[in-house]
Amino acid sequence: MPVFRWLACLTLSLFVLSSASAQEKKKLLRIEDLYLMESVKSPTLFPKEEKLVYERVWIDAKTKEERHALWLVTGKRENRKPLEEGEPDGRSPVVSPDGEWIAFLSTRHVPGKSKELPFTPPYSDASVGIWMYHVKTGQVASLGGIGRVWGRVFHDGFYGRVAFSPDSKRIAFVADDGRQFREKKDYEPRVEVVEPDQGEGYTGYGPAQIYVVDIGRIPDERGLSPGTKVHRITLNPVWYGDPQWSPDGKKLVVVANKSNDRESVRYSINKNFDLYLIDVESRKQTQLTTNLGPDVSPRWSPDGREIAYLSVSRNGPHRDAFTLKVFDIRKNESRTIVAGGGVLDDRIPSFPLPDDCWEGSKTLRINVDAGTSTPYRRIDLVSDSEVKNSGAQLEKLIRLVVSTSPANPVLSERAVAKGEIIQWQNGDLQVEGIFTPPPPESFAKPPYKLIVYPHGGPHGRSAKGFDFTVQLFASRGYAVFQPNFRGSTGYGKKFIDADRLDLGGGDMRDILTGIDKLVKDGKVDPKQQFVYGISYGGFMTSWLVGHTNQFRAAVAQNAVTDMNMMYGLSDLQSWTTWELGGLPWEQPERYRKHSPITYADKVKTPTLILHARNDRRCPLPMGKAFHQALLANNVKTQLVIYPDEGHGIRSPRHREDVYRRVLDWFAKHDLHASPP
Repeated sequence: MPVFRWLACLTLSLFVLSSASAQEKKKLLRIEDLYLMESVKSPTLFPKEEKLVYERVWIDAKTKEERHALWLVTGKRENRKPLEEGEPDGRSPVVSPDGEWIAFLSTRHVPGKSKELPFTPPYSDASVGIWMYHVKTGQVASLGGIGRVWGRVFHDGFYGRVAFSPDSKRIAFVADDGRQFREKKDYEPRVEVVEPDQGEGYTGYGPAQIYVVDIGRIPDERGLSPGTKVHRITLNPVWYGDPQWSPDGKKLVVVANKSNDRESVRYSINKNFDLYLIDVESRKQTQLTTNLGPDVSPRWSPDGREIAYLSVSRNGPHRDAFTLKVFDIRKNESRTIVAGGGVLDDRIPSFPLPDDCWEGSKTLRINVDAGTSTPYRRIDLVSDSEVKNSGAQLEKLIRLVVSTSPANPVLSERAVAKGEIIQWQNGDLQVEGIFTPPPPESFAKPPYKLIVYPHGGPHGRSAKGFDFTVQLFASRGYAVFQPNFRGSTGYGKKFIDADRLDLGGGDMRDILTGIDKLVKDGKVDPKQQFVYGISYGGFMTSWLVGHTNQFRAAVAQNAVTDMNMMYGLSDLQSWTTWELGGLPWEQPERYRKHSPITYADKVKTPTLILHARNDRRCPLPMGKAFHQALLANNVKTQLVIYPDEGHGIRSPRHREDVYRRVLDWFAKHDLHASPP
């Protein structure tokens, strides 16, 4: 069972930074170092042995494509090796409770005359199957084999989950049925009939269903399937997800949105999700919660009497202040443990709950978003108070961290800039952010030239930890400012709501007053300022250049530039209806007033526009429209479109191109740049 996945990844980041700082002579980070980066994902301990399996993620030196493979660690870090020879594709490992199996996801092809994995376009998530590794024999086989009856497997952190039953004899997961929605009559005239799917990252996926497969024989050298019987647990076209086994192995608790108000499953955590109990044999469903907002992340207590989960009482923003609740199966009622109230509370849980959040039946361990940090808290359910970490858990944590392979050894040879938390006042609101000056090796001196790097969302946040983009900018002599403006998560519900109906208002002033403080403190050059943002950060970039001329150049990537387009073309209509308080025809003036394109005639700042061709969250027409508006007003601009990319530009080659263009654009418009 996975242990402390979240803290392991955080500790790895800290380990990398401390390793880097231990060196005396260091070179500056280069764009080419992108291809040397390596990360560890999903470190998972075996239940009774000093063994750990994890997903290694790196970029292949020859193809410059991202690769994934599973690695095994026995005893200590030095005893690590690939789980399979040649490092074939492997992702998201899960160890069975008896330690006999490792289930994992993979894009690999099943030998023989098998069904191909259902098609997914390159800008969506990879199409994966579930594979089983038998620990004692080392044999590997596809779950379902050549006769697989399900389609695309969901594998995001909200909906998708692969889970062993407590006796290790069954495995539950989430998949669609693999059908193609287009019929023959649609192909002949070459038309496209638009059908609802699961949105950004899951293009073409149908309704998410729960499957359970019995695990039978050990796979032999031919790779015969270990799955002997398939049970489709859900049969109706409802979106189900996040299956969790009861300790007796007879039931599953799942989340499901049975309303007609559905959007992209990965991001619409503001919808009416409830918890349902499903008897595996009879498939009978019992609704547990009836909250109008989302009830998500169900986690069984070891005694099977309670289910911990996260809840929000409203259909609000896509990232809200969650309340931690516990549902009592015997009493058929919930009680609140930690409320996501209207004031800053460093115990407000972050999403999702850890898989193994229960420590016994009376203590819960949760992650919390506390400003720029992600600490964890242990909550005693009897007193509802925080308790200190136990020695046994500390020992387990240390064992996990020490056993895991260190990521990015190249960073021990690079100069790593050190970020600092800064706070400032904007009216009656205290705001904070991260300020990262260039490393001493860059020879840059204060006051520094500055890149403002606002986060997306707006209900996201900038957090402490290694960030390649920030470090690359700092290595070029720029200080980087990441403001957690109003609307950011990690500061409570009231702070989140402070941005609603005011996009580009108070949040812009939060950013500008933060820059003013940096200038006043002598850290930043008032004449050498630049701005680069992605998604809502791209909105803020496009908005800033229409409301101030203090930036020498700007880059907006996958930006929201027109609220009417955002509503009409995005896969997330509730983003605009919540943030602007209604539909476009209900709030036409608000949609116009809060669209950066409305102020395009005020822009004088040279603005580079980068956009993914297949972005479903912030579709390409918004980038094209803003670019055309800037051209019409004789603003220096350029539009670059990245093919086969979604909302996140993921291809390493494209990421390299983005970095080069951003830095070249800023250098071209630097105060000291040579005239063309």
